[in-house]
Amino acid sequence: MRIKNFTKDEYKAANQNWSVDASANGFMYFANHNGLLEFDGTSWKLYELPNQTILRSVKIASDSIIFTGGYRELGYWKREKNGILHYHSLNELAGEHLSRNDEFWTICTLNDEVYFHSFSKILKYSNNTISEIVFSGFANTMGRVGDKILLGVSKQGIFTIENNKAVPFITDVRLQNTSFRFILLYHSEQILIGTIADGIFLWNGEELNEWNLEWNDYFIKNEVNRAHINPNGELFIGTIVDGLSVFDKNEQRIKHYNTSNGLQNNTVLGISSDIFGNTWLALDSGIDFISVNSNKGIEIETIPGIGSIYDVAVFENNIYLGTNRGLFSKSSTTGNSDYRFIPESREQVWDCSVFNNQLFVGFNRGILNIQNDNVRTISGQAGGFSLREDPFVPGRLIESTYTSMVILEPENSVYRQTSIIKGFYDLIRYIEFDHLGNLWASHMHRGIYKLQLNSSRDSVVSTQYYGENSAFKKDHSIHVFKVENRIVFTTADKIFTYNDLENTIIPFTFFNEELGHFASAHRIVEAANHHYWFITKERIGLFQITNDNVILVKSIPKQVFSPYEMIDDFENILPLTSTKAIVCLENGIARIDVAQTDSLSEISNFIPALREIVLTSNQGDQRIIPGNKQRIEIKYRFNNVLLRYAFPHFTNQPIYFQVRLDGINQDWSAKKPEPVFTFDRLPPGEFTLLIKATDVWGNESKQHQLFIEVLPPWYLTSYARGGYVMVFLFFVLGMQIWGIRRTRKKERRRLEKREQELIKLRNEKLRNEIEHKSKELANSTMAIIKKNEFLLKLKQTLSRHKEQLGSRYPEKYYLSLTRKIDDNISSQDDWHLFETNFERAHEQFLHKIKNQFPILTPKDLRLCAFLRMNLSSKEIAPLLGISVRGVENHRYRLRKKMGLDHDENLIDMILKL
Repeated sequence: MRIKNFTKDEYKAANQNWSVDASANGFMYFANHNGLLEFDGTSWKLYELPNQTILRSVKIASDSIIFTGGYRELGYWKREKNGILHYHSLNELAGEHLSRNDEFWTICTLNDEVYFHSFSKILKYSNNTISEIVFSGFANTMGRVGDKILLGVSKQGIFTIENNKAVPFITDVRLQNTSFRFILLYHSEQILIGTIADGIFLWNGEELNEWNLEWNDYFIKNEVNRAHINPNGELFIGTIVDGLSVFDKNEQRIKHYNTSNGLQNNTVLGISSDIFGNTWLALDSGIDFISVNSNKGIEIETIPGIGSIYDVAVFENNIYLGTNRGLFSKSSTTGNSDYRFIPESREQVWDCSVFNNQLFVGFNRGILNIQNDNVRTISGQAGGFSLREDPFVPGRLIESTYTSMVILEPENSVYRQTSIIKGFYDLIRYIEFDHLGNLWASHMHRGIYKLQLNSSRDSVVSTQYYGENSAFKKDHSIHVFKVENRIVFTTADKIFTYNDLENTIIPFTFFNEELGHFASAHRIVEAANHHYWFITKERIGLFQITNDNVILVKSIPKQVFSPYEMIDDFENILPLTSTKAIVCLENGIARIDVAQTDSLSEISNFIPALREIVLTSNQGDQRIIPGNKQRIEIKYRFNNVLLRYAFPHFTNQPIYFQVRLDGINQDWSAKKPEPVFTFDRLPPGEFTLLIKATDVWGNESKQHQLFIEVLPPWYLTSYARGGYVMVFLFFVLGMQIWGIRRTRKKERRRLEKREQELIKLRNEKLRNEIEHKSKELANSTMAIIKKNEFLLKLKQTLSRHKEQLGSRYPEKYYLSLTRKIDDNISSQDDWHLFETNFERAHEQFLHKIKNQFPILTPKDLRLCAFLRMNLSSKEIAPLLGISVRGVENHRYRLRKKMGLDHDENLIDMILKL
């Protein structure tokens, strides 16, 4: 049997657990100081009472109804549809039957009736009513025996309940002066009665006798408290002082558990068996689980406080344990004796070897020799690691140490160190001799040495080192062993061997192929009859090797020793026979019988149970769905899924869980110890989730199947798709309308652009015409100006001639010429020509100014036209046939007619028109 401890840090409740019971679905329930504790095989959950009072008792009526009792509180828990237990108090029904200080310590069920026991009364719950069982005295305990409910009433005896009254049942005088701790149905319809101060009695229906008189003093001394019979018929008796004792059907104690070998606490307050036959203990501090021996042939002996065990030897009917604290021993024939420490061995022990009927112990301070219980120090050479007999010198032993190799030789059958092997000094862990007499030495950390010895075999004459530059291709993790008288080397990758014909190291191809996974072994231990233990990082394997046959007898995963472990890099096995061995562990040893060891596959009969589904949105919102579902629909918003499973298959070995989500990944996930799986951002679609449990042997449970449908997001629903079609149609229609409008608009813009271009061409043509007319106007105006200037100069010339010639120049001729000159200066034809060209160039300017200022005379209009052309007064004077001053006067008069203020510019005003 194996023990697993559960502390309050694991189950997250109080230390004290007063009662325990097992449900038919495999769940375990504990009456904890803080409330009702539920364990589903993988996780714990605490349910507190509404008034947060203490619980003292728990009794399972069914998977969904759990009765509990405590301080002034009795009631039941019922599992709701969401999988959570909900409490229903019966206090109101109890009414006046419930006293101020009642505490209900025991609960029994019989048919449809439930009995709650306190020291002063029994309350019966039936048909939704509560009645009180009348008795006098102090009831220490209550128990169901067959179809009877029995009470142990202090100093009175055993009573039974009939017609709601307690009536005497066993009135032996020996029970009338004692108090009771348990009443239990024993074998063959007998009743076992545990008392506080008088031991244990057995009632056979007619008489009362002391049970197991040999142990009576023990029961009295250690105060029996609880008793339980497991499915195998073994009797478990829990005490207040000394833990748990287990008795077989022959009343022989076969097991004893207390704090010295695994229990957390020696006060046992409750005992129960689960559906697998394992035993659960409710302790004064913590909860302990004791597994049935599910793997025949593997028995673990826990030895708390002894330290890590590096080697084991069985010698002279004693078992010796070499630990990091020294050497311990005890008789191998007395199972219950304690290990005693051997003072001479204080400090680290590395090796325990038996040669020539003597035990040799290599430790930090030298080598011890043990014979006939006499312990002698035969060498002070520190750190004895590996002891081998020199095949070429009978009786001589060689032991490797921290610094050299010691020679041990017998004198009158008493071994002592005679010398060391000279010429070689190093830290050597393993040594072996080959058939040629070479001594192979593997360094503690780096490489292998081949040492050739002299003829007296006490000095090294040749040393050859094999490391990174050899066939190994590395210089670490290399060790030497011998298999079937052949030197082999382990590298934690593959096996090598020594080829003596070519004096070289080569891969041992045949071995590597036949050993399979065990080719990566780092330790080989020889057993009897051609058997060898191979140790890898994950497993230990026993092989039978003869000639060219390599047969795997048994492969054992290291996890079967959990929670105890083999010491990393110092794993060791002591073969006892070809199939039996002792495995060294931390704080314990394991006895293995490969002939019986069986990788039991009870796990294949069970299936993981879905407890809870937690859906989470990306914004952190959560929804919890109970686990009683075979199919779930998930809104896309909550597509982050967490699934929490239970697997109430309690065993001492680790259970691992794997999951596969068909539709996402067709491969099983890596193994994990907790059945909690998360899937983030599941895409829309239908998926099948499969989960299975596996044990360390590779056995698998049945698969739990859950169908998951992740609904598409709202924008991918059929309604949304219909909307998208409508939107698309509207879009297409809109695009068509937009296209038509765009085409029309484009055509309109094209026509407008064409019209604008035509207008631009017309305007450009007009501008060109205006420019041309302006040039013509300017040219004609200049021509007129020059003509008039010429005529004025000609008139002036005539006037000078007239003045000079006087009467000699006839008057009539002078007047005739001057008239003709004046007529040409003010020629109406010139003005009409100017007016026509001016109107073309200046867009009806004269017409506009006439309409705005009708009082203007033709001469005023001419002046305005000349000003419009931006002509100066000097240029205007010849055109009007007046002087420059006359032009200025005329401009002044024009301003007045136009009503311009003093600050207004005449030319600016004319240009605006």
